[in-house]
Amino acid sequence: MKFDLDIAWRDAVRLMRDNSGILSAIAGIFVFLPYALVLVLLPAIASRPELPEGASFEMAMEAMNAFYAKTWWLFVLVGAIVTVGQLSMLALLGRRASPTVGEAISIGGKAILPAWLALILQSLGINFIVLLIVSIASLTGLGALAVVATAFAFGLALYLFVRLSLVLPIVAVDAETNPIRALTGSWALTKGQGGRLTAFYLLLAAGAIVTLMVALLVTGLVLSLGGPTVAEIGNSIVTAASVTLLVVLATSVLAAVHRQFRRLERSAPSVPPTADP
Repeated sequence: MKFDLDIAWRDAVRLMRDNSGILSAIAGIFVFLPYALVLVLLPAIASRPELPEGASFEMAMEAMNAFYAKTWWLFVLVGAIVTVGQLSMLALLGRRASPTVGEAISIGGKAILPAWLALILQSLGINFIVLLIVSIASLTGLGALAVVATAFAFGLALYLFVRLSLVLPIVAVDAETNPIRALTGSWALTKGQGGRLTAFYLLLAAGAIVTLMVALLVTGLVLSLGGPTVAEIGNSIVTAASVTLLVVLATSVLAAVHRQFRRLERSAPSVPPTADP
Protein backbone atom coordinates (compact mmCIF):
# COMPACT_ATOMS: atom_id res chain seq x y z
CA MET A 1 0.00 0.00 0.00
CA LYS A 2 1.11 3.53 -0.78
CA PHE A 3 1.22 6.64 1.36
CA ASP A 4 -1.90 8.72 0.65
CA LEU A 5 -1.24 12.47 0.53
CA ASP A 6 -4.92 13.41 0.78
CA ILE A 7 -5.54 11.24 3.84
CA ALA A 8 -2.45 12.65 5.55
CA TRP A 9 -3.62 16.22 4.98
CA ARG A 10 -7.18 15.53 6.14
CA ASP A 11 -5.84 13.75 9.24
CA ALA A 12 -3.56 16.70 10.03
CA VAL A 13 -6.44 19.19 9.69
CA ARG A 14 -8.67 17.01 11.84
CA LEU A 15 -6.02 16.72 14.54
CA MET A 16 -5.60 20.49 14.62
CA ARG A 17 -9.35 21.11 14.67
CA ASP A 18 -10.17 18.54 17.35
CA ASN A 19 -7.32 19.65 19.63
CA SER A 20 -7.21 23.35 18.79
CA GLY A 21 -7.58 24.57 22.36
CA ILE A 22 -4.87 22.39 23.87
CA LEU A 23 -2.52 22.90 20.92
CA SER A 24 -2.97 26.66 21.19
CA ALA A 25 -2.08 26.58 24.89
CA ILE A 26 1.08 24.50 24.39
CA ALA A 27 2.14 26.40 21.28
CA GLY A 28 1.54 29.73 22.99
CA ILE A 29 3.87 28.82 25.84
CA PHE A 30 6.57 26.91 23.94
CA VAL A 31 6.56 28.64 20.54
CA PHE A 32 4.91 32.07 20.53
CA LEU A 33 6.47 33.40 23.74
CA PRO A 34 10.06 32.26 22.91
CA TYR A 35 9.90 33.69 19.39
CA ALA A 36 8.41 36.94 20.65
CA LEU A 37 11.20 37.08 23.24
CA VAL A 38 13.81 36.64 20.51
CA LEU A 39 12.32 39.44 18.44
CA VAL A 40 12.40 41.73 21.49
CA LEU A 41 15.83 40.80 22.85
CA LEU A 42 17.78 40.24 19.64
CA PRO A 43 18.37 43.93 18.77
CA ALA A 44 19.80 44.52 22.26
CA ILE A 45 22.18 41.55 22.00
CA ALA A 46 23.50 42.01 18.48
CA SER A 47 22.60 44.04 15.43
CA ARG A 48 21.83 42.18 12.26
CA PRO A 49 24.64 42.52 9.73
CA GLU A 50 24.02 45.12 7.04
CA LEU A 51 26.49 44.62 4.21
CA PRO A 52 27.57 47.41 1.86
CA GLU A 53 26.67 47.13 -1.80
CA GLY A 54 29.06 44.84 -3.65
CA ALA A 55 30.29 43.09 -0.50
CA SER A 56 32.22 39.88 -1.14
CA PHE A 57 31.18 36.43 0.00
CA GLU A 58 34.01 36.44 2.56
CA MET A 59 32.76 39.70 4.06
CA ALA A 60 29.24 38.31 4.28
CA MET A 61 30.46 35.16 6.04
CA GLU A 62 32.55 37.17 8.52
CA ALA A 63 29.56 39.38 9.36
CA MET A 64 27.26 36.38 9.84
CA ASN A 65 29.84 34.55 11.97
CA ALA A 66 30.23 37.62 14.19
CA PHE A 67 26.45 37.90 14.53
CA TYR A 68 25.97 34.23 15.49
CA ALA A 69 28.96 34.33 17.86
CA LYS A 70 26.94 36.74 20.00
CA THR A 71 23.51 35.18 19.58
CA TRP A 72 24.02 31.39 19.25
CA TRP A 73 23.02 30.70 22.85
CA LEU A 74 19.69 32.48 22.37
CA PHE A 75 18.85 30.44 19.26
CA VAL A 76 19.87 27.19 21.00
CA LEU A 77 17.69 28.05 24.01
CA VAL A 78 14.69 28.90 21.85
CA GLY A 79 15.25 25.81 19.70
CA ALA A 80 15.24 23.59 22.78
CA ILE A 81 12.05 25.17 24.13
CA VAL A 82 10.27 24.87 20.77
CA THR A 83 11.36 21.23 20.44
CA VAL A 84 9.92 20.44 23.87
CA GLY A 85 6.69 22.02 22.69
CA GLN A 86 6.67 19.96 19.51
CA LEU A 87 7.35 16.74 21.40
CA SER A 88 4.57 17.59 23.85
CA MET A 89 2.11 18.24 21.02
CA LEU A 90 3.12 15.01 19.27
CA ALA A 91 2.62 13.01 22.47
CA LEU A 92 -0.78 14.62 22.91
CA LEU A 93 -1.85 13.91 19.32
CA GLY A 94 -0.33 10.48 18.85
CA ARG A 95 -0.40 8.48 22.06
CA ARG A 96 -3.32 6.10 22.53
CA ALA A 97 -3.50 6.78 26.26
CA SER A 98 -4.48 10.43 25.55
CA PRO A 99 -2.20 12.11 28.12
CA THR A 100 -3.24 15.27 29.89
CA VAL A 101 -1.53 18.54 29.04
CA GLY A 102 0.73 18.21 32.05
CA GLU A 103 1.64 14.63 31.17
CA ALA A 104 2.29 15.60 27.54
CA ILE A 105 4.62 18.43 28.61
CA SER A 106 6.40 16.02 30.95
CA ILE A 107 6.87 13.58 28.07
CA GLY A 108 8.25 16.40 25.93
CA GLY A 109 10.70 17.47 28.62
CA LYS A 110 11.99 13.94 29.10
CA ALA A 111 12.24 13.29 25.36
CA ILE A 112 14.24 16.41 24.48
CA LEU A 113 17.66 14.80 25.02
CA PRO A 114 17.21 11.71 22.79
CA ALA A 115 15.34 13.83 20.23
CA TRP A 116 18.12 16.40 19.99
CA LEU A 117 20.81 13.73 19.86
CA ALA A 118 18.97 12.09 16.97
CA LEU A 119 18.55 15.43 15.18
CA ILE A 120 22.23 16.28 15.67
CA LEU A 121 23.29 12.90 14.29
CA GLN A 122 20.90 13.37 11.37
CA SER A 123 22.28 16.84 10.62
CA LEU A 124 25.91 15.76 10.91
CA GLY A 125 25.37 12.73 8.69
CA ILE A 126 23.55 14.62 5.94
CA ASN A 127 26.02 17.53 5.99
CA PHE A 128 28.95 15.12 5.81
CA ILE A 129 27.49 13.40 2.75
CA VAL A 130 26.80 16.72 1.01
CA LEU A 131 30.27 18.08 1.74
CA LEU A 132 31.90 14.82 0.64
CA ILE A 133 30.12 14.80 -2.73
CA VAL A 134 30.75 18.50 -3.40
CA SER A 135 34.39 18.29 -2.32
CA ILE A 136 35.15 15.29 -4.52
CA ALA A 137 33.53 16.99 -7.51
CA SER A 138 35.44 20.23 -6.82
CA LEU A 139 38.76 18.39 -6.73
CA THR A 140 38.31 17.39 -10.38
CA GLY A 141 38.50 21.03 -11.43
CA LEU A 142 35.55 20.62 -13.79
CA GLY A 143 33.07 23.45 -13.22
CA ALA A 144 30.15 21.71 -14.89
CA LEU A 145 30.70 18.57 -12.83
CA ALA A 146 30.84 20.62 -9.63
CA VAL A 147 27.49 22.27 -10.46
CA VAL A 148 25.83 18.93 -11.23
CA ALA A 149 27.33 17.34 -8.11
CA THR A 150 26.13 20.22 -5.94
CA ALA A 151 22.58 19.93 -7.30
CA PHE A 152 22.66 16.16 -6.81
CA ALA A 153 24.02 16.53 -3.26
CA PHE A 154 21.26 18.92 -2.21
CA GLY A 155 18.62 16.72 -3.82
CA LEU A 156 20.03 13.75 -1.93
CA ALA A 157 20.06 15.79 1.29
CA LEU A 158 16.36 16.58 0.80
CA TYR A 159 15.59 12.90 0.24
CA LEU A 160 17.54 11.84 3.35
CA PHE A 161 15.84 14.54 5.42
CA VAL A 162 12.42 13.29 4.30
CA ARG A 163 13.27 9.66 5.07
CA LEU A 164 14.41 10.68 8.57
CA SER A 165 11.62 13.20 9.18
CA LEU A 166 9.67 10.97 11.59
CA VAL A 167 12.33 11.01 14.30
CA LEU A 168 10.37 13.35 16.57
CA PRO A 169 7.08 11.38 16.50
CA ILE A 170 8.98 8.12 16.98
CA VAL A 171 10.58 9.58 20.12
CA ALA A 172 7.43 11.30 21.44
CA VAL A 173 4.72 8.85 20.39
CA ASP A 174 6.53 5.50 20.30
CA ALA A 175 8.61 6.40 23.38
CA GLU A 176 11.88 5.49 21.66
CA THR A 177 14.76 6.83 23.77
CA ASN A 178 17.64 5.50 21.66
CA PRO A 179 18.64 8.14 19.06
CA ILE A 180 20.08 5.54 16.66
CA ARG A 181 16.93 3.42 16.79
CA ALA A 182 14.83 6.55 16.28
CA LEU A 183 16.74 7.30 13.08
CA THR A 184 16.67 3.72 11.80
CA GLY A 185 12.99 3.49 12.77
CA SER A 186 12.12 6.50 10.62
CA TRP A 187 14.18 5.08 7.74
CA ALA A 188 12.42 1.72 7.96
CA LEU A 189 8.96 3.25 8.37
CA THR A 190 9.29 5.40 5.22
CA LYS A 191 10.84 2.66 3.07
CA GLY A 192 9.48 2.77 -0.46
CA GLN A 193 7.53 5.97 0.23
CA GLY A 194 10.29 8.58 -0.05
CA GLY A 195 9.10 10.06 -3.35
CA ARG A 196 5.46 10.49 -2.31
CA LEU A 197 6.43 11.85 1.09
CA THR A 198 8.85 14.34 -0.51
CA ALA A 199 6.10 15.54 -2.86
CA PHE A 200 3.73 15.92 0.09
CA TYR A 201 6.20 18.00 2.10
CA LEU A 202 7.11 20.19 -0.89
CA LEU A 203 3.46 20.91 -1.70
CA LEU A 204 2.76 21.87 1.91
CA ALA A 205 5.90 24.02 2.12
CA ALA A 206 5.04 25.87 -1.10
CA GLY A 207 1.48 26.55 0.05
CA ALA A 208 2.60 27.65 3.51
CA ILE A 209 5.29 30.00 2.15
CA VAL A 210 2.93 31.70 -0.30
CA THR A 211 0.21 32.09 2.34
CA LEU A 212 2.69 33.42 4.89
CA MET A 213 4.17 35.96 2.46
CA VAL A 214 0.74 37.28 1.52
CA ALA A 215 -0.36 37.49 5.16
CA LEU A 216 2.82 39.33 6.23
CA LEU A 217 2.53 41.72 3.30
CA VAL A 218 -1.09 42.60 4.06
CA THR A 219 -0.58 42.97 7.81
CA GLY A 220 2.61 44.96 7.22
CA LEU A 221 0.75 47.46 5.05
CA VAL A 222 -2.05 47.78 7.60
CA LEU A 223 0.32 48.21 10.55
CA SER A 224 2.40 50.80 8.71
CA LEU A 225 -0.61 53.13 8.86
CA GLY A 226 -0.15 53.38 12.64
CA GLY A 227 3.39 54.72 12.48
CA PRO A 228 6.87 53.21 13.03
CA THR A 229 6.36 52.11 16.65
CA VAL A 230 3.05 50.40 15.98
CA ALA A 231 4.48 48.78 12.85
CA GLU A 232 7.54 47.45 14.69
CA ILE A 233 5.61 46.00 17.62
CA GLY A 234 2.81 44.73 15.42
CA ASN A 235 5.16 43.06 12.94
CA SER A 236 6.94 41.29 15.80
CA ILE A 237 3.65 39.94 17.13
CA VAL A 238 2.45 38.90 13.67
CA THR A 239 5.77 37.19 12.89
CA ALA A 240 5.75 35.26 16.17
CA ALA A 241 2.11 34.26 15.62
CA SER A 242 2.87 33.15 12.04
CA VAL A 243 5.80 31.03 13.16
CA THR A 244 3.62 29.51 15.88
CA LEU A 245 0.94 28.58 13.37
CA LEU A 246 3.52 27.01 11.05
CA VAL A 247 5.01 24.96 13.90
CA VAL A 248 1.55 23.70 14.93
CA LEU A 249 0.78 22.81 11.31
CA ALA A 250 4.12 21.04 10.81
CA THR A 251 3.71 19.13 14.07
CA SER A 252 0.17 18.04 13.19
CA VAL A 253 1.38 16.92 9.76
CA LEU A 254 4.16 14.85 11.36
CA ALA A 255 1.63 13.26 13.72
CA ALA A 256 -0.72 12.44 10.83
CA VAL A 257 2.08 11.06 8.63
CA HIS A 258 3.43 8.93 11.48
CA ARG A 259 -0.07 7.62 12.23
CA GLN A 260 -0.69 6.66 8.60
CA PHE A 261 2.66 4.89 8.28
CA ARG A 262 1.93 2.90 11.43
CA ARG A 263 -1.41 1.87 9.90
CA LEU A 264 0.34 0.84 6.69
CA GLU A 265 2.86 -1.12 8.74
CA ARG A 266 0.12 -3.02 10.58
CA SER A 267 -1.80 -3.74 7.38
CA ALA A 268 1.24 -4.98 5.47
CA PRO A 269 1.13 -8.73 4.80
CA SER A 270 3.52 -10.67 6.95
CA VAL A 271 6.14 -12.77 5.19
CA PRO A 272 6.46 -16.23 6.73
CA PRO A 273 10.01 -17.26 7.57
CA THR A 274 11.74 -19.55 5.10
CA ALA A 275 11.99 -23.11 6.37
CA ASP A 276 15.44 -24.58 6.68
CA PRO A 277 16.15 -27.23 4.04
